Amino acid sequence: MSATITSPRSVDLKLDRRRFASLAASAGLSTLMLPAALRPARAAGGDLQVFEWSGYELPEFHQAYVDQHGDSPAFSMFGELEEALQKLRGGYTTDVTHPCTSSIGRWADAGVIRPVDTSRLVHWNDIFPSMREIKALHYGDDVIGVPVDWGNSSILYRSDLVEPMENSYNLFLDERYAGKMAFFDSADAFAQVCGLILGVHPFTMDENEIAEAADIMRRIHGNLRFYWTDPTQIEQALAAGEIVLSYSWNGSAKNLKAQGLDVSFMDPQEGILTWVCCLALGNGDPAMQDLAYDFINAWTSPEAGKNLIEMYGYGHSNTKAFPLVARETLDELGIADPDAMMAKGTFIEEMAPETREAVIRIFDDVKSGL
Repeated sequence: MSATITSPRSVDLKLDRRRFASLAASAGLSTLMLPAALRPARAAGGDLQVFEWSGYELPEFHQAYVDQHGDSPAFSMFGELEEALQKLRGGYTTDVTHPCTSSIGRWADAGVIRPVDTSRLVHWNDIFPSMREIKALHYGDDVIGVPVDWGNSSILYRSDLVEPMENSYNLFLDERYAGKMAFFDSADAFAQVCGLILGVHPFTMDENEIAEAADIMRRIHGNLRFYWTDPTQIEQALAAGEIVLSYSWNGSAKNLKAQGLDVSFMDPQEGILTWVCCLALGNGDPAMQDLAYDFINAWTSPEAGKNLIEMYGYGHSNTKAFPLVARETLDELGIADPDAMMAKGTFIEEMAPETREAVIRIFDDVKSGL
């Protein structure tokens, strides 16, 4: 299969499959429980095991591996980082997995991922320097993750139904839209936005700042219609007018614009949140290490990056991927100048364990109405 997308219909089919996999994961289904026609194939070059986000098993993201070994690796899927970590802690083994900078340190602490030898990475020097230098990816003297995909978290809103007073996360506090908002069901994400509204560094809040952020959480909670766990939930709700704004990833903005919906993805004055996810070596069979590096090298290629940008609207870590994409597409996605975007945004970092535990307790209290 060619890595180049040649038909709008082929893209639609792949997105449908991605949505199906995501919904399956959120329902607790593994790929082994899916019908045989929907299970990813095993690799002819060896049964490399990849524990991956739903929707990222498509060969367009590792075509060089398929070309080299004759088929895709064996995939199992997850839908959320904490779910994946707990499964690995419970003894599940994999050769490659896909954590994000918001939690990769916890994965390393748990001993479920291993250091990466960057000399074996063909495209390492083509990865954005700012991503290679993200603090969370450096564990002592070791590199523990290879950046591959990135995107932004912000407010996605119906431009025809919402008139922001300013480009700010304060829109979540605007009672004109009470009952017509949604938010990602994540304590980390909620705390990050509330910290930015408060004007403090959202990843290192002290006890007093967390208490102030909790007051903002309660005000936002009172304006929400629902919390979402899968982006299709907000895409459908925005399209139907059930909600008019939501915390969102930029991929949903791309999907709704493709449907002809009048939506805007805000660039807030407090700074857009930028998430970065990476491939890491798992705790599987050491004999699979050569295949693991082949897979990572395929994922970090410019061609894989082009497909990621065009198919899902997310950014890729390889600087050479962007010239392969039409400028019009990059402009539409707001990533024509990724260096500038990353410079003005806020990389999502990992909270200290005690901070995160406090945030989770407060988030649970807020959702319970306490």
